[in-house]
Amino acid sequence: MVTAVKAIYEDGVFKPKEPLQLEERTEVEVLIPITSQPDDDDPTGFTAADELIGFIKGGLKEAVGEQHDTHLYRR
Repeated sequence: MVTAVKAIYEDGVFKPKEPLQLEERTEVEVLIPITSQPDDDDPTGFTAADELIGFIKGGLKEAVGEQHDTHLYRR
């Protein structure tokens, strides 16, 4: 059985935000998601995305901005 639980890490201990239906001293496995930090040189991610999506003529900023409706509402 898998259950997602929100907890706070405090004083070296994970403290659940809500009561759990567990017996005392039940062993559990805690998975902690890795959060990525924005690149200082590219905080919006547009440069990286523009390089990745280089096939869009004019680059990502033009495609998302000026041609927004064209890309969303093609017939």
